[in-house]
Amino acid sequence: MKKSIQVLILTLIFSTSINAQSTERFIRIIGNAKKEIKADRSKVYFSISEMKVNNYDKNSNDVTYKAAYNEVISKFSEIGIKENDIKNSLKNRNNYNRLKLKNFYIETDLNNLEKISNIVINGFRITDTKYIYSKTDSNLETELSLKAIKDAKRKAKAICVGINKKVGKILNVEVKEAGFSSRTKENKESNIIQTYKVTITFKLID
Repeated sequence: MKKSIQVLILTLIFSTSINAQSTERFIRIIGNAKKEIKADRSKVYFSISEMKVNNYDKNSNDVTYKAAYNEVISKFSEIGIKENDIKNSLKNRNNYNRLKLKNFYIETDLNNLEKISNIVINGFRITDTKYIYSKTDSNLETELSLKAIKDAKRKAKAICVGINKKVGKILNVEVKEAGFSSRTKENKESNIIQTYKVTITFKLID
């Protein structure tokens, strides 16, 4: 803490010297804020394909693509997923076995994830799962920005106690890290940490 105060005092002295003509003194402080966000929906990618007899498994049988597809639709309907909820996926994969195969995805509630993963059907395979943050909106950015400003002001007050000054008005606010991107809409993790960082210039008062 002592080392941090020394660095900030040096910054203050330097800032004062380059503004000698205006005699206005200021201090720059970094404010941080973060919040854990939980996903509210999920996106499950899966493939459906025909199956050929495995010569090494006497219990295996041919399964047509249509039969596998119909069985998947039947299992999905048992957990409340309709056929028109299934969307074609652009995640096409090379089909080295030259079997008829199609890739799909569905968006569903989180409580359906375990039910879907427990489905065992010949020709059905889950290929990927992602989590959706559909409730993330501009209010979150406003909330975090206010928290970051409050954090910067708290730090500024603590520093000013050591240099016998008072924190004045905010002269400038510069956003350093907002962290708001496509990852807040869809992510591999069910929980993410949203961060916000600002650099704030405060006027110093004797």
